[in-house]
Amino acid sequence: MNNRPDIIRNLLDAHPNAFFVLSNGLTSREAVHFHREDRCFYLLHGMGEALSVGVGLSMAQPDLEIVVIDGDGNALMGLASWSQMPRKNVTYYVLDNGMHETTGGQQLPAFPCVPNWCTVVKISPGKADTPNPPHPADLWQACQNWLNSRKTDTMPHHA
Repeated sequence: MNNRPDIIRNLLDAHPNAFFVLSNGLTSREAVHFHREDRCFYLLHGMGEALSVGVGLSMAQPDLEIVVIDGDGNALMGLASWSQMPRKNVTYYVLDNGMHETTGGQQLPAFPCVPNWCTVVKISPGKADTPNPPHPADLWQACQNWLNSRKTDTMPHHA
């Protein structure tokens, strides 16, 4: 098994043109600390909402590739949003270490089922020592800048 920061780096590299939504907890904290990118929306405080945010964004931006990286605890909290899947422009990964690691390591139940549009990636327990993340407003501004730059890059140019 691999650690969370390595898996996140591999997923960022595997989807170089995608916009990422990362669930709260260690997924966002470690991603923003080790691999901060403007094309990432870090849900620092939105438990169980990563997939619903990704689905909403996919509806607003149907030509944009969206990748959602969820922790297993967050995914279980947000199972209702699974009813909105699959979507042609959403790729969904769940990082599974079997516990709520952010809040003390409480064991999680197994997923009731795993549909074929969901990729579960087993990760090793353990967390990196990360400082407090940047202010959410700073992260959101970087996301808006990235999304706006895509609009001007893809807009037709008239002579």
